[in-house]
Amino acid sequence: MDAIISIVGSVAQYAFAPIRREVGYLILYERNFSKLIGCVSDLQAVREAINHRVEAERRNGKIIEVGVQNWLVEVNEVIERANQLLEDPRRREVGCSGWSFPNLILRHQLGKIATKIATDVAGVQGKNDFNEVGYLPALDEIASSSATRGGEKLETRETFKEDILKALRDPKACNVGVYGLRGVGKTFLVKEVAKIAKQQKLFDAVVIARVSETPDIKEIQGVIADKLGLQFPEETIAGRAYRLWKRIEAEKTVLIILDDIWQPLELEKVGIPSNKEHIGCKLLMTSKNQDVLLKLDVQKDFTFRLELLNETETWSLFQSTAGDVVNDISFKDVATQIAKKCAGLPLLIVTMAKGLKSKDVHAWKDALCQLQSVGHAERDATAYSALELSYNWLANDEIKALFLLSALLEYCSEDYLLKVAMGLGIFKNIDTVDDARNRLHSIVESLKASCLLLEGNNASRHIQMHDLVRDVAISIAYHLNTMSSPRSSRKDRLS
Repeated sequence: MDAIISIVGSVAQYAFAPIRREVGYLILYERNFSKLIGCVSDLQAVREAINHRVEAERRNGKIIEVGVQNWLVEVNEVIERANQLLEDPRRREVGCSGWSFPNLILRHQLGKIATKIATDVAGVQGKNDFNEVGYLPALDEIASSSATRGGEKLETRETFKEDILKALRDPKACNVGVYGLRGVGKTFLVKEVAKIAKQQKLFDAVVIARVSETPDIKEIQGVIADKLGLQFPEETIAGRAYRLWKRIEAEKTVLIILDDIWQPLELEKVGIPSNKEHIGCKLLMTSKNQDVLLKLDVQKDFTFRLELLNETETWSLFQSTAGDVVNDISFKDVATQIAKKCAGLPLLIVTMAKGLKSKDVHAWKDALCQLQSVGHAERDATAYSALELSYNWLANDEIKALFLLSALLEYCSEDYLLKVAMGLGIFKNIDTVDDARNRLHSIVESLKASCLLLEGNNASRHIQMHDLVRDVAISIAYHLNTMSSPRSSRKDRLS
């Protein structure tokens, strides 16, 4: 009997529950709408708070998470549905005010809709538990060096890029190396390869970092991490190396370009796995010396020497950089001779062409005379003379001083350069820090236009200079300070 009573009770409960719910829509009409209004008000407050976080993250350069964006869309939609119901003109027809008799059918319909929307509002609000609403994207900038940029596609360079890309596709090539003289265009070339690799989707991630003569391990780690969207909680080099290693391992395929290596670098100390440890990780490295690349486990067959430009390519690059002035009959002969004196080095070709393009024929002839006085076999001296001319062509002493200071500080931030320059009193007729910052920015852009500074990475805001240009700048600074070294010995300080 008890079992029968239990079964009957359960059946009655299931039978009457829907009836009770439907009656509730009718009887609790006002309460349902009050609840809806309260839920909407709470959700609007939460939406406002999330929107404030979203705007703050956007101002900090972060990308808003897709889940947050979808939630905001869902919130807007459900609030719109609620507002449409609250403003529905039929609500005035439900009755129960004054002597009017209630419209029971309409009252039931609207009460049911209000209950459903209130439930949806509460459900959406329950999804707002976001620890983070945005994230910093991985840096995707592979800047080209204005010191070697020209509008012409040079045949030997195009063939060379194809060879490098072929090697990167070769499964037998764990590491690939490029070597050649300073100023020959190694940095520009590997940046071009990086762009093509990204466009052709050869790797899931492509990053580039400069090593330099005096490697800063933390700086190298930071540059690679920035490009991969990684932030370091660790302070020690070893801790950061482990974190970077795990992040690189997370990429199925990754190309890491290490530029301007002077001595073998401890890759494990940086946090870069070898191809044996992570088969999807390939390294492309540049150096002046092939032996350095071989010591970094680059097979000799996958080291590529970047040669000087031939005479035809030299003239093509010089002409495209200097512009139509070289076709003028009064300039053509001297321009051709200056191009030849640049000895096939793209750095010198572009620097000289840019420096001369707006000058009269007398300045061109004077430049040629100074280059010819160096001699035929002294390449370093020719480089010094050409870059010294570019220095002399700078508009004023303020720009010259900032150029030399940039070389002496070596890869400093713009903010640090600003502090030192202000401390040394380099800026003239400047009263505020903001005015000095604007002046510095203008000078930096002018030096980039003269090809005495590299474009670098806008996000890092560090001053970057080709090592050959830096050597010349330091030599000039040394000479200005001592005024004791004869002109003919300057090239000795470049070695």
